[in-house]
Amino acid sequence: MTLLKSILLGASTCLALATLSGTTSALAEADGHTANAGPAFTLDMKRGEVLQVIVSQQRTDGREAARSYGQAAFPLAQRHGYARIGQLNVRQTVRSDFAPQAVSFFSWPSQAALDDFSAEPDWPAIKATRPEAWSGLDIYSAELHEDLTIAADPNKHYTVLIAWLKSDEAVADYERYLTGIEPAVERSGGRFLYKMRMPVREAYAADATAPHQLTFVEWETTDGFEKVQQTPEYAEHQQYFGSSMEKFEFYWMKTP
Repeated sequence: MTLLKSILLGASTCLALATLSGTTSALAEADGHTANAGPAFTLDMKRGEVLQVIVSQQRTDGREAARSYGQAAFPLAQRHGYARIGQLNVRQTVRSDFAPQAVSFFSWPSQAALDDFSAEPDWPAIKATRPEAWSGLDIYSAELHEDLTIAADPNKHYTVLIAWLKSDEAVADYERYLTGIEPAVERSGGRFLYKMRMPVREAYAADATAPHQLTFVEWETTDGFEKVQQTPEYAEHQQYFGSSMEKFEFYWMKTP
């Protein structure tokens, strides 16, 4: 049994579900949005824009600090074109160094806009207050090389696998694994939505090494990946997961 298989099959009995009651995303409240702002969202971005994915764990006593942070940060960022797209709630943490409650999506009009925002003189002091609101916060950013549209469906389920590979050369093996199992994923009610390759990462961790890829998949049911694991394609290609992977995080998500 592979490491990933044993983790996934044991998750339902060994891991608790993370709930989102009252939790806010990184800048949502300053824009008048809460975690329950809507049942779904549509991500519709163009080539050259920057997608930002924020994986967050709010402190139990951090709600007010998160609101204050958002009220200071969002208007400043918005002047540079920053926009909130939506979020997915983390309903199950399968493998991670922390227990995030939400995966939120934001956009910048360009890398230049993000760089201009980062150079704002007021930003360092605002940014320094993040630990008062979140006990865990990973921010992944990548410029889009092609247009991207994703419609989050409240009747579907979502996974993200964040992969740190053994080397840059291991990227080929990881892509061979993903490409090889894709027919089985589709037969099992899943589809690949987006692969964020080589993102920039901001994190609290002392070792804030960026992952090689975030892979988002939409599923019809929560047992879709278990079905994939029973297929010939998985048996043939699982070796490439093992040969490429240094470490990974894996989350099941749902619309609020």
